[in-house]
Formats: sequence, structure tokens, C-alpha cells
Amino acid sequence: MHTSRKSDREAKYSLIEIRSLTVHRQTKILLQGKWVHNYGFKPYSLLKVSLYKGRIVIEKEKSGMVDTKLLARVQNESSRLLRKKIKEMVHPEVFEQLRFVNGEIKIKD
Repeated sequence: MHTSRKSDREAKYSLIEIRSLTVHRQTKILLQGKWVHNYGFKPYSLLKVSLYKGRIVIEKEKSGMVDTKLLARVQNESSRLLRKKIKEMVHPEVFEQLRFVNGEIKIKD
């Protein structure tokens, strides 16, 4: 008998166990216990957290995968901090002559 890809996927993500947790006052959710380790979440594992209304899904990051939305947010924040720091360091007229493009600083034409 041949199994379909759909049934393989369903088996991979089949429900194993349900746990109850409490959200603490500081809106923290703490996952701890041997069961966390037993289901493949080792110390320093990279996690992907997907947020939905009334639902949070936590998954291990697949090795070699890049979260492009997270990467873009980090790059934008780094660029913002760089612009802020340079603005503090140079004269306002000099700063107005600068362009920040894809992580590079250029002089406006």
C-alpha cells in the first residue's frame, strides 16, 4: 500500500500531547521540564514563533532557513541606529548631504 504525501505530513505534525500553561503577570510564558527536551527543543535551539489571534505556534527553526521578515526588521533597525549615531557625530549640514542606501553611506549628487 502506498501512502500519500498528505498522510506523511499529517503523521509528521500529528498531535502527541496537550499541556496547560499559565501566563504570568509580566506576560511571560515559561516552557520548562523534561518534556520540552524530549520533543526536540534543546538548549539554544532557534525557534520560530507565529502569532495568531488567540493562538501562538512555536516551532524549531529549520537549519539553513532565514526568516526574511525578521532579517529585514533587524537590518532596518541597524540602519536606523547607524543614521542616528552619525547624525549625532557630524554637523547638520553634512548630515543632510548623506544618503543611506542598502547599508552604504553615499554623498547626495
